[in-house]
Amino acid sequence: MFNRETILKNLNSENYYIDNHSLDLFLADWKIESIYEDEDGLEFYDDLALEKIKKGISLKAQGYSDEQIITKLLRMQARVEKLEKPVQTVQPVLVNSSSIEAQAQPVLQPEPAQQKSFTLDVSSQTLQMLAEAVAKKISDDITNSDMAAKLIEAGGYKKDNEILAKQIKELLAHNKELSQRIEILENQQSKNFWARFWGKK
Repeated sequence: MFNRETILKNLNSENYYIDNHSLDLFLADWKIESIYEDEDGLEFYDDLALEKIKKGISLKAQGYSDEQIITKLLRMQARVEKLEKPVQTVQPVLVNSSSIEAQAQPVLQPEPAQQKSFTLDVSSQTLQMLAEAVAKKISDDITNSDMAAKLIEAGGYKKDNEILAKQIKELLAHNKELSQRIEILENQQSKNFWARFWGKK
């Protein structure tokens, strides 16, 4: 499954360079519908939708009108649906009222003409895509909430505290060094004083 963002990435990786606005127009003009929409309105598309977009872009580049493109895309969808196996169900059918045994006869269930048909490929790519969508939603919620500001503020305080702690440590080391120098100077002055007092140099 793809959302619009991953469709654009896929198209760009295959040299179909279009932007988000163009993609929105193509989906609307060519009647390419999503197969799933989550609670936040994020739409997901299947592999067939992606192939339709690629085919539509190629046809558009050749000068086909939107109506002609829609016709060709509908034919393309019909071919894909025809390749899918029809669903078979087994229903018991009585041969006659006196017959004890019932024969099982497979009956093909035709799909309604207006029913939307699609295949859902649950693969690792699909699961990864859904996980990314959920992660993005959580990130957006955190970014747009007070929690983000509090975390940033707390991070700033922590950094400030680390800087202050480092400066205090440096000041203490400097004070210790000054204390040692003062002690040395005091000792030297004391020696000089007693040397002068006793008349020694």
